[in-house]
Amino acid sequence: MKPDLILYNARIYTVDPAQPWAEAVVCAGGNILTVGSNEDALALAGPNTQTVDAGGRLVLPGLTDAHVHFLQYAIRRRQVNLSGVKNFDAALQLVRQAVEQTEPGQWVQGWGWDEYPWDTQPTAALLDQIAPHTPVALARVDMHTWWVNSAAMKQAGISRETPDPPESRIERDANGDPNGLLREWSAIRLVERHIPRPTFDALYGWLKETMAEAHQLGLTGIHDQRVENEGRQNFRLFQAMRRRGELKLRVHMNISSDFLAEAATLGLQPGFGDDRLWIGHTKAFADGTMGSQTALMLEPFEGSSDNRGLVVTPADEMWELAVQADKAGFPLSVHAIGDRAAREVINVMSEFEPGDATGRLPHRVEHVQLLHPADLPRLSQCGIFASMQPVHIQMDWRAADKVWGKRARYTYAFRSLLDTGTQLAFGSDAPVAPFNPLLGIHAAVTRQDEQGQPEGGWYPEEKMSVAEVVQAYTLGPAQLSGKAHRQGSITPGKWADMIVLSGNLFEIEPSEIAETEVDMTIFNGQVVFGK
Repeated sequence: MKPDLILYNARIYTVDPAQPWAEAVVCAGGNILTVGSNEDALALAGPNTQTVDAGGRLVLPGLTDAHVHFLQYAIRRRQVNLSGVKNFDAALQLVRQAVEQTEPGQWVQGWGWDEYPWDTQPTAALLDQIAPHTPVALARVDMHTWWVNSAAMKQAGISRETPDPPESRIERDANGDPNGLLREWSAIRLVERHIPRPTFDALYGWLKETMAEAHQLGLTGIHDQRVENEGRQNFRLFQAMRRRGELKLRVHMNISSDFLAEAATLGLQPGFGDDRLWIGHTKAFADGTMGSQTALMLEPFEGSSDNRGLVVTPADEMWELAVQADKAGFPLSVHAIGDRAAREVINVMSEFEPGDATGRLPHRVEHVQLLHPADLPRLSQCGIFASMQPVHIQMDWRAADKVWGKRARYTYAFRSLLDTGTQLAFGSDAPVAPFNPLLGIHAAVTRQDEQGQPEGGWYPEEKMSVAEVVQAYTLGPAQLSGKAHRQGSITPGKWADMIVLSGNLFEIEPSEIAETEVDMTIFNGQVVFGK
């Protein structure tokens, strides 16, 4: 078989310990044929072989985002973007402009707000001043709190008589009236179900645009994480894209624990699918988030005597879910932010054999944002993967110090987890955080935001090396999805997914990583993005 593509004159970091570095890679039929020297690779070229001179640039395996809400990100890109807006008046002005451009009776939606830098706390009354009649719904940066106005609450039938839904909270003012903040999914759904959904065709087009953006960012694979307001739609969209030959990502599709019984009835199990789209873990939530102060804590949040967060799935229900999942052949993927949530989830997962001992996929804890020091070695001991998003450090380090105090020492404890033997898989959590994996690599290596703060890095003892971080974006996700024999390194026999970078991450200053760009993305042996 003559090669389809030869990439040569490159600094190829393969993530394969048998051959860590190479000059050239030869691709045929969507797979990697050989990896080696320029001379040997070019000697295999045929008359129709595409040859690409990398110009001495760094080449890595295609990156995989191990935790992304892909459909949500596609939708959010078309809403009012309040991400990174540090001034409350500026945020309100963006919403005002959207209200003025919206037809009567239509909703204004937005996302990404973060109240910690503001000197004003968001309330419905403040939105009412600029939108007395237009319903407005704005998702917080973590998506676990919505800020809505009175018009939105009126449509949803929320009043002072409305009780807090299960595992959620409707915030109230001193008089007991709802103040416009809805904490967690059951409360959010009271409003969300009244917002018109985009058409299937619109969502399909947005997903295609988002896939193109993924290629520009060096992503060739994702682990798609459902959230409460997605349901079946994203899986249907990916299947439609696959049928039409337009899916150019490796998609590990986690399914909601709400649908576990249906999957078990049909006999579906992880891995079912093909080389582009397959079923992954079953997803559940143990708690809320740090920013919304709904993360489940062993001790109260700083400045509070009794707020230990919210339980989204009680420990006994988590155990029942784990038993049902085990019978159905599914491993768990559980969102756990607070130290108590992480402990309870690990307690449940520890009762089951590690994935590699049974031939099944390993359990995974999503975020692992805060751990009690006593729980650090337990993930490795139980064969549990830590699915983490280092880019959160850029946004969260100040807030974590504020709400967790000295406990923040073990927030995103990458080095401590690695030293105990825990396997890591990194992602973005987009749209909660930026989609760009280079920002995540920068954050894990420097423990700083894009402004270089804090000086020296936030708890710098938890920094990682470039090689360790690259593995967490490549081979780590592949191992977690049971695809390490086909994905995650530039090795003969694996899928031909690679990227070419503008700078060599192993040689440039760590502070420059965030400015590095993807010059080319190769998926299945074909160039899908190139400058």
